[in-house]
Formats: sequence, C-alpha cells, structure tokens
Amino acid sequence: MSGSFALPGALPFALFGVVALLLGTFITSRISARLRAGRLLAGLAPIDPSLALRTAALRGHALSYVAVKGSVDATEVFEDEHHRPLVYRRERVFIADGRAWREIDRAVRSVPFSISDQSGALRIDAAALDEGLIVLERRWDGSVAELHAAERAYATEASRTLVATLASNDPTRGARLSLEQVSTLDRATAAGELRGGTLTAPGNRPLILTTLERDEALRVIGGERRAAHLVGVLASLLLALGTAAIAAALVLSMVGALNPTGHATDGGGAVSTTPSSEPSAGATAGAAESGDARAGATAVGISGAVNLLLALALPGGAAALVFVVVRRMAHDRNR
Repeated sequence: MSGSFALPGALPFALFGVVALLLGTFITSRISARLRAGRLLAGLAPIDPSLALRTAALRGHALSYVAVKGSVDATEVFEDEHHRPLVYRRERVFIADGRAWREIDRAVRSVPFSISDQSGALRIDAAALDEGLIVLERRWDGSVAELHAAERAYATEASRTLVATLASNDPTRGARLSLEQVSTLDRATAAGELRGGTLTAPGNRPLILTTLERDEALRVIGGERRAAHLVGVLASLLLALGTAAIAAALVLSMVGALNPTGHATDGGGAVSTTPSSEPSAGATAGAAESGDARAGATAVGISGAVNLLLALALPGGAAALVFVVVRRMAHDRNR
C-alpha cells in the first residue's frame, strides 16, 4: 500500500521493548540492596579521596556516585573485647523463618570517621550504612534456646521478649548472631554520593563501605545467594534488550515514515511493469498535492504528518511510560 510507513515492523519491537523494560525494572526493584551493592562495586574504579574532592570542587556540585579508597581515620575510637580501635560496630540477631533468616534485633555503635589519603579525607555517613557494609563477618549459629540462655543484651525490649517466647514455644528454631566491625587499622573502599565532603547514600542506591579487596568483597557477596545473582544478571539482560528494542522501533518507524513505498503492485503482490500512458498535467498536480507516491511525491498532506507523528510517538511514548514507572518504583522504595 503506497504512502504507508513501517509501523507493523516497528510495533513488535516496541511492544517487546516495553515488556522487557518493565519486567527488568520489576526484577531489579526486588533485588536486595546487598546484591545491588555488589553490582555497583564491580563496575567502579576507586580513586584517591583528594582527587574526588578536587573533582567535586571543579564541577561545583555533588558527584552522583564515586568510589574512593584510603585509610580509615577518626579523632576518637572505641575498643572491642580484643582492644581493637573501632569506628563502627553492628550486631544483628536473626531467627530462622522457613528457608530464610529474619532480622529481629540490631545494635549499632559508631563514631565520626573518614576515608583519607595524605592530602584529603571524605567523611562517611555512618547512619546511611546498611546492606552496603561488606566486611569479614563474625557469625554464631545455634538455637533460640541457646540464644536465650546466653542472656545477652538487646537493642529493644521487644526483641528480648520475642526470644524468650520462642525459647519456650519453639526452642529448636535456628538463631544467628552477626558481628561486623570497621577499625582504624583497616584500609577501606567506599562508594556513594559525594556531597559537601561527605559520602552518603544516593537515592535508591546503597552507600558502600568495604574493608576487603574488591575481588574478595564480591566473593563474599556472591557466596551468600548465588541464585539471586543469576536473577540479577537476568534483570540486566532484560533492561539491555528492552532498551535496544525501543531504539530499533524508533529507527524503523522514522525510516518508514520518511521513505514510504513507491511501487504499485498488482493483485498478486508483484510489481507492475506494464507501461502506462503519460498522466495529464492536471492528474500529476492532483497526485502531488495529495502526496501520491506513484507521482514521485512524498506524503506532505495531513495523512503524512499524522503518520510521522505516530511513528515518533509510539516508541517515544513507550520509553516515557517505562521512565515514569521506574521513577515511581524508586520513589516508593525510598519512602
């Protein structure tokens, strides 16, 4: 059909792109912050704190996401039971909940500290540290009955009551203690948004702090939930495919709109080669005004404009829809 654009060819790409992007975004939103921290850490190249500060000063605004590596420093510290000078200590209590572990208590102690080199230091927003903290974890596994018998202190009275109740009603249920620490004896890599000399969590991405080398940190995360990592790879693949499909739909639509079919066909679909008489001047003028491609003209009337607008709006609208959904999901996770 003359004067038409390649929308039927672009439509499958656009639909596939929308579905892939929405599915990839949905999976990504369900991936734990721990796995997102691992993926971010794998793609970052740490720089010196002084270089990060100079870059931020030259740009005159916050750096959206930057990784730095240096020594852990603090003006004051506290000691653990082995007299190590600590700046951050986190103790968490978990109980078995089916095949997963449910956190029921968390106690955090910290002092102001920074990551520094010889000529610069970046403060770490310790309050923003959550699943982005990747250190060698000291762990105890046992039963709720053993946990209750240890008579440890809890951060909240509700946690103490829950452990006592479970020890009476379900004493064999699994329990776990996790201890994570950061010391001034460590060198660390931190990643986050650099704002006013402080590294903090940027939006829906975690603030990362690890005292391990990157490969070792990734092995620690990778050994926790391998199946979840495969899901994360699948989500990344869907996002990439969706973006490529939307781009292909846009290109096909624009090409089809700007280059309409210029050959007449017979009833069987073959190109007609039968010579025809010369059209009259009036017929030629009428065909040109109407945008008839058989007269060598491009569709310039209302129909051609509508076709072009539709061609541009289809993939563009799909991309806008995905953008709105992604922003909305990120907003919901940050509330």
